[in-house]
Amino acid sequence: MRKLGLLVAALAASLFLSSCSLIPGLGQQSGVQACAAVSDSMQKAVSEFTDAMTTAANDPEAASKAVDKMLTELTAARAKVTNADVGAALDKATAAMKTLSDELKKAGNDPEKLDGDKLNAAAEEIQVALTEFGTACTKF
Repeated sequence: MRKLGLLVAALAASLFLSSCSLIPGLGQQSGVQACAAVSDSMQKAVSEFTDAMTTAANDPEAASKAVDKMLTELTAARAKVTNADVGAALDKATAAMKTLSDELKKAGNDPEKLDGDKLNAAAEEIQVALTEFGTACTKF
């Protein structure tokens, strides 16, 4: 009987830790769990975003490639997220990054063709999305 109790306890712990549950609502991913799943990707994306924006004024083509790389990484990271709030913030960030990339591509390798207003608007959208991401990360 003691072995059965240990087996049941081990099974219950395993189900809980893997976020699978037979009880509705217990297996849902919290904001904290979702953010932990993508934290490395997000830190890398923020760093690359900063580098891309620094490079954009001199080399919009290189900045565009950096933003596209971020988009690929964030899209892959998004697959790890089932939390609605965190997912929505990531979707908003990737949409804004796509807009930014498109604007950079329009300039090609000519910085004179950059539309500063559109670039700033896209950068602001990314900042808002990252703020929403941070807020969603604190939800249990």
